[in-house]
Amino acid sequence: MKSTFFSKLVNNPFQDPVLYVRFRREKGSVMFDCGDVYGLSVREIQKISDIFVTHMHVDHFIGFDNVLRCLLNRETPINIYGPRGIIDAVSHKLMGYTWNLIKGYPLKIEVSEVRRDTILRASFYASEGFNKIARSGTPFDRAIMTKTGLIVETDIFDHGIEVLGFSLYEDTQININKALLLERGLSPGPWLNELKTAIREDIKDASFTVDGRCYHLNDLIDLTMVTKGQKIAYITDIAPSEENIQKAISLAQCADTLYIEAFFLAEDIERAHKRNHLTTAQAGQIVREAKVKSFEVTHISPKYINILDRIKKEVKEASLLAGV
Repeated sequence: MKSTFFSKLVNNPFQDPVLYVRFRREKGSVMFDCGDVYGLSVREIQKISDIFVTHMHVDHFIGFDNVLRCLLNRETPINIYGPRGIIDAVSHKLMGYTWNLIKGYPLKIEVSEVRRDTILRASFYASEGFNKIARSGTPFDRAIMTKTGLIVETDIFDHGIEVLGFSLYEDTQININKALLLERGLSPGPWLNELKTAIREDIKDASFTVDGRCYHLNDLIDLTMVTKGQKIAYITDIAPSEENIQKAISLAQCADTLYIEAFFLAEDIERAHKRNHLTTAQAGQIVREAKVKSFEVTHISPKYINILDRIKKEVKEASLLAGV
């Protein structure tokens, strides 16, 4: 099965947690959290269409300025999703600079603020000096982004403040049987992506021109193999409460990869409660009960910088997933 997207942590587990996801089909990217992003090239940043921010602590949001600088001349808008306060946070960032020379710049920033029952929205356009433009809100549904078969879901967690956790998945994965394509003498081309789109969107009357001949969906559907799509989840900076843990298990359920914080050792549970972070044991519990296929640990307290192997071992032992 060909991967539809590729994900990587930008920094090591003791640095700012930032997850970069590149899409094969769309040739674009999204990013989870916006901390230190200097590990990304300008080209990688310019491919980002959406940024999903867990919360606005400095280690999760300081990279906004660098992203902004890289995107000022881009025609395509940047979409930012975050928890309560994200609209004000973006506004204050933008208002910290002087914008008298940007009226001709094309950049548009669209911000969505997730609340318990609604999503507030606001726009910031370079042509308007990045002054806030309030938009109509929409009811909060767990799915906050849907495009071309890719879905991002979120839930609200407690970290002493409201923070978001995220999952990204495709509803189905559609691959082409290349051997059958060759056997039938059909030339590959853009029509294959059109065929996949028609299947995803259930366009039963879709037609396609291949090598000068017209085909209907039913003529070509046997060329495709439809399977369950990829899924990743990203959860960090949540208090070690039972409510948070159950929400995390639900959000990460059956993910191919879970990116999960393990800020404290299991023996430091009291400190974990005071600081509103997970321990290795709780991270492992989420991995186990969510039945994820693999996990990567992120966001570990710098006090453990010399015992990374122990951190990973504790999470793995708590997960009871041999070979993970």
